[in-house]
Amino acid sequence: MSKINLDVLILYSNIREDETINLATKIYNEFDYHEYISYMQADYYRIQESLLEAAIDTCIEGTYWQNYICKLISESENRFSLMSEKGEMDDKNIYKIALREIKELKILYNLDWSRIDEIFGNAETSVYSMRLQDNSACIGYRNKVRNAMESDSDESTAEMLMNYYEEHGCGIFEQYQAFTWDGKLVGVRNYDKVTFDHLIGYERQKAALIENTEFFLKGYSANNVLLHGDRGTGKSSCVKALLNKFHNSKLRMISLNKNHIDQLNHIINIIANRGCKYIIYIDDLSFEDTETEYKQFKSVLEGGIEAQPANVLIYVTSNRRNIIKETWKDREDGAEVHSREGMQERLSLADRFGLTITFSAPDKENFLKIVKGIAMREKIEIEESHLIEEALMWDVRQKGRSGRSARQFINYIHSKIMVEKGELM
Repeated sequence: MSKINLDVLILYSNIREDETINLATKIYNEFDYHEYISYMQADYYRIQESLLEAAIDTCIEGTYWQNYICKLISESENRFSLMSEKGEMDDKNIYKIALREIKELKILYNLDWSRIDEIFGNAETSVYSMRLQDNSACIGYRNKVRNAMESDSDESTAEMLMNYYEEHGCGIFEQYQAFTWDGKLVGVRNYDKVTFDHLIGYERQKAALIENTEFFLKGYSANNVLLHGDRGTGKSSCVKALLNKFHNSKLRMISLNKNHIDQLNHIINIIANRGCKYIIYIDDLSFEDTETEYKQFKSVLEGGIEAQPANVLIYVTSNRRNIIKETWKDREDGAEVHSREGMQERLSLADRFGLTITFSAPDKENFLKIVKGIAMREKIEIEESHLIEEALMWDVRQKGRSGRSARQFINYIHSKIMVEKGELM
C-alpha cells in the first residue's frame, strides 16, 4: 500500500485541506503502519456520511469514493485549472507541478478500501466501494474527470483535465450556471427552467436576443441589451431562457438587484479574467429622477475609462424605455439653467445599450393565440370555443392582456376543469 502524502498538493490545496480527505488519509496511513485502527471507527463512518452527501446532485459512473475525489478535482480553483479554463496553459512550470500532483491524486482515486472495510466488519455495506446508481439529477459530464483519473499516462490525464476545465470552467463557475449577488457570488442550483418554447409569440424579439447572445458566445462583437415594454410580456423570461438554451456552453448568468448596482464594477473585476462568458442580468430596472446611481451605471455601459471586458454583457429589463423617470417638471422652462440638456442627460441612459428590444402588450388576436398555444402544449381538455369564451371573460376581469395574464388564465381554467371532473366522479 502506498502512503498518502497530501503535502505535495500545492495546486489542489482544496483537496489537501478537505476534512474528509484528511480523515481518510489518517485512517489509511495508520493502517499502512500497523493495521490497528479500530479506534478510528467514528471517523470511518463519518467519511461515509460525507460520501453519500456529495453524491446527492453530482455523481459519476463509479464508486462513492471515486465520485468524491472527482468532485473535488472538478471544483478546484487553482493556477492550473484557471489557466486551463481560459485555454492558456502558457506556464510550463505550472504544468510540471500539475503532473507531480496528478500522481498523488491517482493514489487517492485508486485507494482500495476492502481490507479496511473488513476490519470494521463493513465489507458488504461499505459506502467507499459501493457503485452509484443511475440518478437523473447527476452532472454526467464529470465522467470526463473519472476517465482522466483512470488513464495510464499522467500526461494524458493532464491534457484531459485541461480540456475539462476549458469546456466546463472551474471553481464556483464549474458548479453553477446561475448566480445571485449578496456581497459575493452565490450559486443558484435550481434556477428557472423556462425555455423559449414556453414563450409563445414575440418571435422577432426572441430571435434578436438569441442572435446577439450567439455572437457573444462565439467570441464576436455583441451588444448590451435593453428589453423594455409592457409588464408581463415575457422580457424577464426571455433572458432566463437563454441559460437553458445555451446550457451546454460556458455561459453564466449573474442576477443583480438594483440595490446592488453600485457594486457592478466590483463584480466585473471578479469575472473579467475568467474563461467563461457572463451575462449580468438586472431585472425591472428604473431610476427615480432624484436618484444619481444611474450616472455610474452609464459609465459602465459606455464612457468610463475602464473598458467593458469582452467576456461580459449586461442585459436589462424595464417597463419603460426611458429608464430614468421623467416628470413634467423636467420639461418646464427655468427648471434648470439648461433644462433640455439636463433632461437629455437623464434620458440618455437607454441610448448606451447597443440593442434595444421592445415588448408590447398583445392585441386580442395575439392574446388568444398565446392562450391556445399554452393550452395545447399542456394538453388542456376543453373545446376551443369554450376556451376562447373563458379567456375573453378573464381578459375583461383582469383589465390587461399579457403573456403572464394568459399563463394565469391557463392555471385557472385547468384547475376549474379538474374540479368539475372531480364533481362528476
